[in-house]
Amino acid sequence: MASLLLLVATVSLLSSPALSLTCKTQTFSKHNLTFANCTDLSTLDASLHWNYDAAAKPMPTLSIAFTAPPAKPDGWVAWALNPTATGMVGAQSLLAFAAPNGSTLVKTYNITSYGPISESPISYHVLSKSAESSKGAITIFATLALPEGRAALNQVWQVGSAVVDGVPAKHAFAPDNLASKSTLQLAAEVVPGGGAPAPAPGFAAAPGGGQSGNVNGAGIVDN
Repeated sequence: MASLLLLVATVSLLSSPALSLTCKTQTFSKHNLTFANCTDLSTLDASLHWNYDAAAKPMPTLSIAFTAPPAKPDGWVAWALNPTATGMVGAQSLLAFAAPNGSTLVKTYNITSYGPISESPISYHVLSKSAESSKGAITIFATLALPEGRAALNQVWQVGSAVVDGVPAKHAFAPDNLASKSTLQLAAEVVPGGGAPAPAPGFAAAPGGGQSGNVNGAGIVDN
C-alpha cells in the first residue's frame, strides 16, 4: 500500500502543470510560429520565446511570444523592454487582456512614472502585435525594431488581477511581482573553448497588428 501511495504521489507531481510545462513544451499552432530561443522566466509562471535578427534592415528586429497567466481570469499580463532602467518606470510595455466580446487585446504603454498610465506609443517601432488566450494564460505576440549594436536589454514582465472599463488595475506587491525583471541576451553566446560566436538566431515574423483603443489607466506601478 505504501508503494502504491508513493507511485500515485509521484504521478501527481509529474502531471502538475507547474512542473511539467516549460517553454520548450509550448507551441503556437494558431499562428504557425517557431522560435529559436525560449526561457522560463523566474517569476509569475511566465515564459518568453524570441528570435533576434541582427541583419534585418533598416533596423534589427526582435520577435517575441510572451506567455503568462493573469493573476485572476479577468486580469491582464504585460511584457516590456526598459532602455533606461531595470524596473517598471521607463518600461516600453505591451499589455494584453480579454475584451468583453471575447477577443484578446494588446496595447502599448510608455511607463513614465509611478502614477496613472495611459495607452500611448512606445519608443520602439512596433511592426506587429497581437494576443490570444488559451488554457488560462495569455500570450502576447509582437515584432519590434531595435537600435543597432545592443547585445542585451532590460526586460520586465507583470500580471494583474482586473481590468475595469478597459483600464488595467494595479498589480500586487508580492515578492514575485517585485522580482519580475531580468536581462534579455540578444547577441549570440561565444562557443566554449574559444571558438567563434554561434550564428545569430533566425527570425520568424509575428502575426498582424493587434486592436487598440483609448485607455486612461491607473494601472501599473513600479517593480
